[in-house]
Amino acid sequence: MVWTPESSKEQRSDHRKKWIELLRAGWMFHQQCAKDSEPEIIGADRGEAIFHQAVSVGIMDAMSLIQELEVLGYFEDEDEPLSTPGMAG
Repeated sequence: MVWTPESSKEQRSDHRKKWIELLRAGWMFHQQCAKDSEPEIIGADRGEAIFHQAVSVGIMDAMSLIQELEVLGYFEDEDEPLSTPGMAG
């Protein structure tokens, strides 16, 4: 799953889909860890559960961002350079 400028649009689209699948697996793992590490005693330290919940939320945000940018057409113009040199070079 390495992006290179020579990759075709189809290959880059496949790479994005594979990254989303990988992120989804990580999200599910951290969701399960959050459930498993939830303390049985009310008022006990929830540090580990909160950590896993926060990581899963961050992963979900990353997946949502990738999918939203894809819908908005952000990845359609990947062949164009990101910027052009200005007057100073």
